[in-house]
Amino acid sequence: MAVGGDNCRQCPEYEEKRCDGKADNCMCRRCPRSLGKCLMTRYCTETESALL
Repeated sequence: MAVGGDNCRQCPEYEEKRCDGKADNCMCRRCPRSLGKCLMTRYCTETESALL
């Protein structure tokens, strides 16, 4: 069963059709934070680490 979340629409892999949005082990999808903000700042506020 897929995990609910709304981060897929902001995910580059989903936008480029490399992901169907049904992966239930995707940390970005399950994250309560805004993926768009993390991608802009290149910093993950959930894990408090820089994105490479």
